[in-house]
Amino acid sequence: MARFRLRFLLQEFDLVPGETVIGRSPECHITIDDPLLSRAHAKILVGNGAATLHDLGSRNGSRVNGKLLVEAVVLNDGDRIRLGTQELVFFGVRSDPRAAKATGAMRLCQHCTTPFPEGPPACPHCGKSVRPDEDTMSGVSAMPMRQAWILQMLNDMLDRVLRAGRAAEAEKLLYRAAEEIENRLASGDTDATQFVRTADLALQHGLQQRDPRWALWVVDAHRRAARTLAPTTVEGLYAVLDLDGVQASVGEYIEGLRSAGPLDEQTLRLKRLLESVPSTRQ
Repeated sequence: MARFRLRFLLQEFDLVPGETVIGRSPECHITIDDPLLSRAHAKILVGNGAATLHDLGSRNGSRVNGKLLVEAVVLNDGDRIRLGTQELVFFGVRSDPRAAKATGAMRLCQHCTTPFPEGPPACPHCGKSVRPDEDTMSGVSAMPMRQAWILQMLNDMLDRVLRAGRAAEAEKLLYRAAEEIENRLASGDTDATQFVRTADLALQHGLQQRDPRWALWVVDAHRRAARTLAPTTVEGLYAVLDLDGVQASVGEYIEGLRSAGPLDEQTLRLKRLLESVPSTRQ
């Protein structure tokens, strides 16, 4: 009889005959803590020597080897299944497999950032206690390899929730996107396109909520990355210059660039916009 398994992070799951449901809900056979997954996101049906993946009408869809599912697909050895920001690998087992959990969930240690199977009261890697009120969005950071599509998907979702006016959800997604940017800044590897997109979405959220924190983060991130502002980001900053502390932060950013050499066209434009702010917005 053909046997199949699914690999996710540090854990492997036997796919028994019948269905295996994957999603955020603890009622699923495999629970993955990721805000971009639906509660019951997808299922794998095993029978007649084959396994098929079915999307369960999820909000963000399911992908196999990068292709969005439009109907059920038969899985082949080595297929990579993407659900939310998580990637799982499907493979066949030629002999009787080792004992493995048929159900389970993964969580991320907030101290050492290492993923581990849910259950122990403390992280098996660093020994720190697990908080019972763990942020339900920690699954986004559980990927050991931060591929470019993670930030792209976060930005896609953020764009949608901002358009829908779901401010609380947008705030949480922005924290995760900002965390991804910060990790990439630390490693010196930033995707210019997604960096700009996250910045513009952060400014949009800050404008909607009249909250200066995200504008201040955008300016500071550009300063630390030694990046000049994109035209869209300049426009976004101009819209929030009246928020507390933003004008001063932008002024310091411009002075820092000026001390390093001649200002580029976009920074000069931002400088002119800053100088043109009416006194009522000072």
